[in-house]
Amino acid sequence: MRTLFYGVLIFVYNKIMLKKNFYKWFKATLAIVSIVLIVLDFAAIIDINGTNSKWFWLNNIILIILAIDYFYRLYLAKDRRAFFRNNIFELVAIIPVGIAFNWMKFAQLGDIGLYFRLLRLIRLAGLVGMLKDILHTHGILYVIYFSIAFLMLGSVAISITEHVSLDQAFWWAITTASTVGYGDISRHTISPQSLLGKLVILAMILIGVGVMGIVTSSLTAYLMRRNEGKVSIKDKDAELTLILDKLDRLEQQNKLLAEQNQNLQKQIQELKDTHTPSEWNKFKDWIEKKKR
Repeated sequence: MRTLFYGVLIFVYNKIMLKKNFYKWFKATLAIVSIVLIVLDFAAIIDINGTNSKWFWLNNIILIILAIDYFYRLYLAKDRRAFFRNNIFELVAIIPVGIAFNWMKFAQLGDIGLYFRLLRLIRLAGLVGMLKDILHTHGILYVIYFSIAFLMLGSVAISITEHVSLDQAFWWAITTASTVGYGDISRHTISPQSLLGKLVILAMILIGVGVMGIVTSSLTAYLMRRNEGKVSIKDKDAELTLILDKLDRLEQQNKLLAEQNQNLQKQIQELKDTHTPSEWNKFKDWIEKKKR
């Protein structure tokens, strides 16, 4: 029974999940949901680490689906080293950070929590990397890579210099870079006191404005290219219609020529049947003279 169940799962995976478009967008949807969960967790809006939270189970169900997909494709890969190199983001994205948090809490290893928060930021970058199939052709992916790296460095710097948790610092970095103002940490607006903190603020404001401009221009360019693509498709459809019409006319002309040829052959055969050989030879000579 168990073998039959696994067989059905593999059949469904091969017939449905590996269809290129559906498979690509399904994985991208899971990655986007995971990204939203991680960002909301950083903002302390939800908790994806506690086993009593529904978000913990949703996050880990997505992680299990992505892990099964990764290891199944790794098993099918002919060159596993190349597969590993080309899908490093997907491997990072299936790191079970929430389970590691709970294990640390059970083992009373709370001092290592900062490193696992950094690991969660790395997993966030891995999830964004999974979107490469739907973003790389428009250049937006590189902007997202840069933005996440920039937010990670800024949040670590603020966490160290202003003595706040990394979760709060990351949410602060997001709000600062996106709204060009000091982010809200624990319902209090914080003005950095250290020189490094002020430099980080300045860099985040300047780069945040640039990144938002790049994202806006990239989306505008994408929409313009899509509209141009629609116009070109219409033009190609019109050209194809004209070609098909010409082919139809040529086919009709060929049919008429074939009918005329058959009629001529019938007339020639009738001439053969109704005239004597000598008359037929005269007729052939007459045709040869006409050809000359």
